[in-house]
Amino acid sequence: MKKFLYSIKTDLIFSEPVKDHTFVLRATPLVEPGQESLRSSLACQPDCRLAQGSDAYGNTVFQGYIQAPHTSFSFSSTGEVSIDSQRHSKTEPAPYYAKPTELTKLKGTLLEYFEQNRVVGCPDKIADHWLELISKDFRYKKGVTNVATTASEAWALEEGVCQDYSQILLALLRGDGILCRYVAGLLTGEGATHSWVEFYNGNSWVGIDPTHHRHCNEEYMKISQGLDFSECALERGVFRGNATQTMYTKANLIEI
Repeated sequence: MKKFLYSIKTDLIFSEPVKDHTFVLRATPLVEPGQESLRSSLACQPDCRLAQGSDAYGNTVFQGYIQAPHTSFSFSSTGEVSIDSQRHSKTEPAPYYAKPTELTKLKGTLLEYFEQNRVVGCPDKIADHWLELISKDFRYKKGVTNVATTASEAWALEEGVCQDYSQILLALLRGDGILCRYVAGLLTGEGATHSWVEFYNGNSWVGIDPTHHRHCNEEYMKISQGLDFSECALERGVFRGNATQTMYTKANLIEI
């Protein structure tokens, strides 16, 4: 088991004033076997009351509302967490974890790749197989995809970021009927948020990181989990106004 200090600072800048801003935040550590939140703090600016709850996937969610006009919105999440990678969640997953979503459907060249390279075996063997191939055939590059890019679209581009790696792996695993989920969180030394995949091997959930071609260890802190990125974003909100928004996030996970 290891202990870490974590911090997440996110700023949203609006091109013109907005109001009646309703938002949902997923920005604190997930509590489950192998991960314990020792202390946590979440604050917003402009200041507002946050209502805490949980979603269908067990993520902690905070809901807030800002009525007055504002041109920026920021939130800061800090605290301490303990992580033990030897302890795995054994919660049996719902069947929908094996079903493709709009972001993880096998289409086009990704479907062809799946059919040409699929193997037969247990979930652990299949997951390691795709983990190996993705590391060879997909490249990391910022700026070529966005949050709406599907796994098949990213694969056609042959490059993308951690979100794309994760959703491509989900698409391939679900093609074989393997129960799996998208995970958002922090990785030591990254300076930003990260994502990876967990699959159910029949006994417990196992974390694998296709971006770095490895199995997850104590250096990974989970924030949220879901079927794909759309259910794990740090912030989701709606507001009244015609503004466009730009988002900046910095994050750290430091062992103590």
